[in-house]
Amino acid sequence: MSRFTVTCPHCQSLLELDADAELVANCTPPVKPKSTTSIEDRLEALEKEKRDARDKMAEAFRAEQSGAALREEKFKKLLETAKDEPVTKPIRDIDLD
Repeated sequence: MSRFTVTCPHCQSLLELDADAELVANCTPPVKPKSTTSIEDRLEALEKEKRDARDKMAEAFRAEQSGAALREEKFKKLLETAKDEPVTKPIRDIDLD
């Protein structure tokens, strides 16, 4: 009986394989260390997340405002060029026949 133990590369479990029977004889899940975070540490992390979210929101707001100003400037420029062009009757699809 030829048995050997390998570590799963995906979940880090210990697998005991039986080569003769070509099957997994035993599986031991990995031991996960307990997280020992204090309430104060978690509160600090939450405050940091709030600050980061506030900063991202402010940056998005600034980007939207600058984009709106750019669109307004382009609109004014196009409006000025449209004033100089003569008014023509639009061509409809039915007129092309």
